[in-house]
Amino acid sequence: MHIELAPVEAFKIGDYSVPNSMTATVATTLILIVFALLVRRKAGVIPSRLQVLFEEMFMMFYEKLEEGLGEKRAKKIIPLIMTFFLFILVANQFILIPFASSIVTAEGGEFFRTPTTDYSLTLALGLIVMVAAHGIALFVSPLGHIGNYFRIAGFIDIIKGKRPVGELLQVFIELFLGFLEIIGDLIKVISLGSRLFGNIFAGEVVIIVISGLMFATQFIVPIPFIALAAFAGLIQAFVFALLSTLFISNNIIHASHQH
Repeated sequence: MHIELAPVEAFKIGDYSVPNSMTATVATTLILIVFALLVRRKAGVIPSRLQVLFEEMFMMFYEKLEEGLGEKRAKKIIPLIMTFFLFILVANQFILIPFASSIVTAEGGEFFRTPTTDYSLTLALGLIVMVAAHGIALFVSPLGHIGNYFRIAGFIDIIKGKRPVGELLQVFIELFLGFLEIIGDLIKVISLGSRLFGNIFAGEVVIIVISGLMFATQFIVPIPFIALAAFAGLIQAFVFALLSTLFISNNIIHASHQH
């Protein structure tokens, strides 16, 4: 194994180059589909261990959504949050899949690469969170949500005589704070993607460096670092899903209050 910041080509489809992070992403999706089918097949009144595990993960996020949004909205949003959590959880642990790292391309490169060590993927996940958060908030209250960012209500109130002209400076400050909210949301996308990418990529780099120091360190020595990287992968999946929950919930709540 060697360190590559950018994904490398796994194979080509015509003129399109398929990176090794994409092949791992497809493999992760297939693993999740198999997992979902197993949970569904063995689901029953007397739950199996797999069903109990899934239900615990489900309730962990559902209860947080229900507290802030109520039962009706929580039921609509929980599938998206669970998808984020499960996908990132499996993707982060991809390096632990037996023989996955030993499969190579015709040129000798790795055929699979941990999906979340591709910065473009983690940024895309952050962008999906932002689009979902704003899309749902717009659906709940279009004018209320837009009003959180383009705060022109104060100018309208001054024109109508509902607020004194002396508060014009305060109205300009409110407008400026609205633009800061827009910048803050863009930063959240970068923050979500960078946090996930940085933690997972750094963990893999440490494992590769320790394993490559000498022949004797390839087997026993990296085990604690692999365990630490696996634990970090679990934590990062939880953190990403939790921050996504808070981001979406806050947007909906603020839009509803404005409405």
